[in-house]
Amino acid sequence: MTAIALHLPRRAATGADRFNTHLLNVTFEALDGERRSAIGGGESILEAIAAARDELPNGTWTLVRWNPLFGE
Repeated sequence: MTAIALHLPRRAATGADRFNTHLLNVTFEALDGERRSAIGGGESILEAIAAARDELPNGTWTLVRWNPLFGE
């Protein structure tokens, strides 16, 4: 399996965040090997991944995989 390193900035929560097109279950891995999954939604896959990343603790997280829960 190939991992992709994404360095996505954390977004400020607006309270108006919602998904319209993509809802993903995203798995990330920390430098120490810890893995965490989070749900994210957005107008694009990258936006949904960024929303999922926002749910993780601060640190460097590498995208491992994503699975669509809803989307076109």
